[in-house]
Amino acid sequence: MDGKVPEPWTEKGLGYPCLKPLASWMKDLIKRIEFIGGWLYQGPPKSYWVPSFFFPQGFITATMQTYARKNRVAIDTLAFRTNVMTFDKSGVTEKPEIGIYMHGLFMQGAKWDYNKKCVEDSAIGSPIVPFPVIWLEPVLDDELKLDKQFSCPMYKTSIRQGELSTTGHSTNFCMYLNIPTERDSDYWVRRGTALLCMTDD
Repeated sequence: MDGKVPEPWTEKGLGYPCLKPLASWMKDLIKRIEFIGGWLYQGPPKSYWVPSFFFPQGFITATMQTYARKNRVAIDTLAFRTNVMTFDKSGVTEKPEIGIYMHGLFMQGAKWDYNKKCVEDSAIGSPIVPFPVIWLEPVLDDELKLDKQFSCPMYKTSIRQGELSTTGHSTNFCMYLNIPTERDSDYWVRRGTALLCMTDD
């Protein structure tokens, strides 16, 4: 009656983390089922809606494992290069040769500047904006260049609280994505800049 998701649906890890009201939660749930169903009946998609997964970290790790096994490389010698594309999901026409395309993320506390191809200050009145498609490209650790990069945290929701005993990161934390920046990383940290899998509404 109050438009909130019933606690039994989300308590004890039965439901995925979500701060949306009940109506938006139902729409989100249907979209998730449609995405997974499309994958099941039509084959792997050209771009993955990573926010649709209950545990995105597992999918990201599996992607790295697939590359490591195919190329007979030790997985602990690999890392992901974050390539921010110039298009959204509608612009994806084919799969990348290696790695994956992922879409559906939002940036909080900043925006992607398509002209400068880097993170920039968000527009006034737009604290959260859609983010372009990202190509996660597996590369050897020593090939990863981190200069002029901001290690942007990716969260399932806008909450940053809670910790996993195994990693020390927030239970809401997914991974870091290294994104080009012309400013010092501390600038974005102070602004609380992050990538989110979903908005709160």
